[in-house]
Amino acid sequence: MVYADGGYHFFPISDSLKKHNYVYDNFVMQDDGEVVYMDDTQEIHSAKGIDVSRHQGEIDWDRVGGNDISYVFIRAGYRGSSEGKLVEDEYFEDNIKGALDNDIAVGIYFYTQAVTEKEAEEEAEFVLDLIEDYDISYPVVLDLEETGSDTARTAEMTKEEYTKAAVAFCKTIQSAGYTPMIYGNLKTFMIMLDMEQIEEYDKWFAYYDTPVYLPYDFAIWQYSSRGSVGGVNGDVDLNVCMKDYLK
Repeated sequence: MVYADGGYHFFPISDSLKKHNYVYDNFVMQDDGEVVYMDDTQEIHSAKGIDVSRHQGEIDWDRVGGNDISYVFIRAGYRGSSEGKLVEDEYFEDNIKGALDNDIAVGIYFYTQAVTEKEAEEEAEFVLDLIEDYDISYPVVLDLEETGSDTARTAEMTKEEYTKAAVAFCKTIQSAGYTPMIYGNLKTFMIMLDMEQIEEYDKWFAYYDTPVYLPYDFAIWQYSSRGSVGGVNGDVDLNVCMKDYLK
């Protein structure tokens, strides 16, 4: 069940899609607000991470590195929602250099407004050009969310169009030797995209409540948008990753 567009949408659970095997009670919130995933012996099987963009401003990466942050997803850029211009995040270079200099593993995300497969491929190539000189050990992510604006260039897109664009981005990233991933919320995965067509790609799920309301497999859970991490001014997204991308 998904609440969107002023109403509830009900979806049967598909037998053909891979389910996750997480035990909800094994997601444990620590005293500092960090969520970890434990097994029955209390051994932790997850990694703590954040995601950042220009919205966090200048970051003190030396301090971030002392907060047990294992990885960070850094926004490479975005496509404008009206004219569709590709824009590099103004803090991208500072953030990626700061994270890597402090031995924090890096993943990348790009906020899409592609309306065609060609535009999605263009977005992927834009990202690949930006990251070619850096060590990227976590996935390269397509950030797919509804803008909420009736005037956005994506406002009239169908599920088929969203899905084709997402697959085009992921294929381009994969062909370049990186791990592609799709970021989204319940509406992204249940309404905007055809899950069967994106089954092979890792997923990063944003959901700020418990239990995690998605039966299908995902690798990363973004569980808060109001986290606090030393070295970052203001709120920052907090993530728990259950997949070891550093193997």
